[in-house]
Amino acid sequence: MAKTVIFVHGTWGGGWDYKHLAEKLIMRGYDVYRPSLTGLGERRHLSNPSINLDTHILDIVNLIRSENLSKVILVGHSYGGMVISGVAEVIPEKLSHLLYMDALLPENGESMFSLMGEEQANYFRDMAKAYEQPWCIPLNWPKWGRDVPHPIGTYEQAVVINNPAAQIIPATYVYCTKPLEGKERFKLFADRAKARGYRYLELPTEHNMQRTMPDEYIAIIEEIVATSELNEEK
Repeated sequence: MAKTVIFVHGTWGGGWDYKHLAEKLIMRGYDVYRPSLTGLGERRHLSNPSINLDTHILDIVNLIRSENLSKVILVGHSYGGMVISGVAEVIPEKLSHLLYMDALLPENGESMFSLMGEEQANYFRDMAKAYEQPWCIPLNWPKWGRDVPHPIGTYEQAVVINNPAAQIIPATYVYCTKPLEGKERFKLFADRAKARGYRYLELPTEHNMQRTMPDEYIAIIEEIVATSELNEEK
C-alpha cells in the first residue's frame, strides 16, 4: 500500500500545525502533505467573501489530482471532517482510508452551522458582523497565535453526500475523551461513526491531539497502513 497521508486542519488553523507529525512520518517512509486551506495559514492573504465549503473541498481534490496521488489516507481534524467527507464524494477512487480525528461527520445536507445549532451559529455570525472582515469568523480568545479568522461561507454551505462509492471507503473515527470546556461536542459524530460501522478508537486527551499525543496519532496511521497491507495480501 502506498504510504501517502494528507492532513486537513480545522477551523482557524493551517498546515503549520502538522509540521512535527509530518517530519516524523516522512522519516518512516511516508509521503505527507499538510496543505493550508484557502484563506487560512500561510494562505490567509487569499481570504475573500466567495470562499465556501466547496472551495476547501477543491483545495484537496486539486492537490490529489495535480500530484497524481492515489491510495491516499485522508485525515480530517474537527472542521476538516466536513472537507474530507466532501472530497470522498468527488474522488473516492483516489482514497484508501478516511481518518476522522475528533472531527465532524456530516450527513447529506448538513452544514457547520446546522450541526452546531441556531444559538451558537448566530453567535458566530454576530462575531463576523463585528469583525473588520465580516466574511470571516474571528477567534474568541485573546491570543490568536498562528490561528487566523475563518471564512464564514464554509460554515454556511451544506455538504452534498450521495455517492455510493464514497460510502464504502474504509474509515476510522478517533474520539478525544477530554473535551474543552467540559462539552462533548463531538460525541454525536462518534456515535454516528459507530452506527456506520467505522473502526472506532478513543484518545484520553483534548481536541488538538496532534499537539498533545503525536506518537499515539502516528501509531493510529501506521496501524491503518499495516491492516490495509494485510488485507491486500489476502
